[in-house]
Amino acid sequence: MTYQDGFETLAIHAGQEPDPVTGAVVPPIYQVSTYKQDGVGGLRGGYEYSRSANPTRTALEQCLAALEGAPRALAFASGMAAEDCLLRTVCSPGDHVLVPDDAYGGTYRLFARVFAGWGLTHDVVPISHVAAVREQLATRKPAVVWAETPTNPLLGIVDIRALAEAAHEAGALLVVDNTFASPYLQHTRPPSTWAGTPTWSAGPWWSPTPNSPSGSPLPRTRPAAWPARSTRG
Repeated sequence: MTYQDGFETLAIHAGQEPDPVTGAVVPPIYQVSTYKQDGVGGLRGGYEYSRSANPTRTALEQCLAALEGAPRALAFASGMAAEDCLLRTVCSPGDHVLVPDDAYGGTYRLFARVFAGWGLTHDVVPISHVAAVREQLATRKPAVVWAETPTNPLLGIVDIRALAEAAHEAGALLVVDNTFASPYLQHTRPPSTWAGTPTWSAGPWWSPTPNSPSGSPLPRTRPAAWPARSTRG
């Protein structure tokens, strides 16, 4: 499966290879916590504890990555957990971030109350106005430009391509957070159009949020993906 396959094909088949032992056409739900190792570091398929990975989650992550044309996706129990892990991976104390002026409340609290104590500073900017973003980028170089589209709850829309160009010219990583929309009509298909990290608060577009809260960052490069996996656990 590659992003050249149709979206519908990827949504159904990516990460859904038949079980090599039983031939089951749907991946089973693995409920174990620990996996047998063949000696120290001798992992079977890369699994040790379910907190870091299990085959069920791997199937989901492969599907999400295929839908975005990304090399890797990481699934979390919530969108906020995904955001926290991503920021701890790509930022360091003393770094600076641009945050939307209508960012989701939980995201803003993460920057203002949690990461402020970690030494991460931020400025608020009308992220849908690229000229205003460029002005902030010229004033102080951030490590990350954090965008939402559509924004939650005001449904503001961002020109992802234009914002990506501005961020990359400044040497910043663009993160595009998303609560409401699926990747069907936005983000990075095809992936050559920009280089950044989309994140999903996946529950709202998979099913009503109270039923399945979840989140997933999709690092655009493998060097970004593997440290994030280590941060996750």
